[in-house]
Amino acid sequence: MQIIIVNNTKNKSSLWRLFYLKISKIWIIRIGIHLYQILTMKISVVCGSRARDLTLLLKFLKMLDLQTFKDFDVNIVCDRNFTEKEELDFFSFFEKQNLEIIKHTSFFTNNNSEFNPNHRWWASYVRNFGIKKAKGEFIQLFDDDNEVDSKFLEKCLKKREELTEKTKSECVILPSLYYRDTGQIQNQWFSYFNYRQSRPVLHLLNWKRKAQIQMFSWNWIFSKSSTIGKAKYDEKIARISEDLDYTLSLHEQWIQLRVFSDLKVSHHERDKTRLEQARIWSYSQAKQKSRNRFLFTKKHWNKKQLFQFYICWLPGCILRLSTKAILFWGKDRFKIIKWLLAGVKEWYKLIHKK
Repeated sequence: MQIIIVNNTKNKSSLWRLFYLKISKIWIIRIGIHLYQILTMKISVVCGSRARDLTLLLKFLKMLDLQTFKDFDVNIVCDRNFTEKEELDFFSFFEKQNLEIIKHTSFFTNNNSEFNPNHRWWASYVRNFGIKKAKGEFIQLFDDDNEVDSKFLEKCLKKREELTEKTKSECVILPSLYYRDTGQIQNQWFSYFNYRQSRPVLHLLNWKRKAQIQMFSWNWIFSKSSTIGKAKYDEKIARISEDLDYTLSLHEQWIQLRVFSDLKVSHHERDKTRLEQARIWSYSQAKQKSRNRFLFTKKHWNKKQLFQFYICWLPGCILRLSTKAILFWGKDRFKIIKWLLAGVKEWYKLIHKK
């Protein structure tokens, strides 16, 4: 019997070469990811601003400059139409400030980006634009009239890590919102949407340190960029309703919304009348209020909720808003009621148009 000896040296060397190439690719990818993490910030702070009150914006940046967590950048979307001279004066003002955070701040204007200053999509367009420009692994949304303590970002990151480790699911971290420095909590946590009254149901934290909710009426949220990108602010909806719609859209994708009582944001907004707070103080706002109700409800309702909305909404929502107009407005009170009804008629026809 003849024994044939096969030389496997070549085959073995080919296998080792393939193994080496695979290992090399893995390490190249890992090194690339590591370099990307070094070159990009951990958190991107996104803030929409009218960019007219430079003192207010400077105060906001000084607050961020004091954060103990330093691995973050700032993206400020300037929601105004700059002339070249105005933009030059704007940038010159901040270049003169001796702040480290300025080096990590990007100002997006109509001249240096594709931002459209003539948009008609309210805050939703500004926030979507800022989120799209953010490069960080995490995103924190702010307004320029906010104030937080120096450990705010550090605490948000820690709470998010603890919660995801415990629940093994993605989450959004929400703060407690206070009116200026008064200690008065503004209504922002909601358990669910009541279609009979066409309004969200307030969730009270009481003694609890944290709670899980379905909707949040402001835009101060913290989460991974990939999580925040799972929904968009609806640019057809405005006047706080876009925040309710956005957070409810996240909830409907099984993303947890967790609010914490020890995460505090002071909201230094201007003084507003009762009708301004109800968003019905002008023709456009009263009509938009009606529009928001129809658009929001149509987007999230089921058949039962649709029935509740149409049977109960007119006597509930319109009567409530009309009562506010009668009690807190002057000679134009009946005009506001007329505007509300005009908005209902217009948006009912538009939404149910075949």
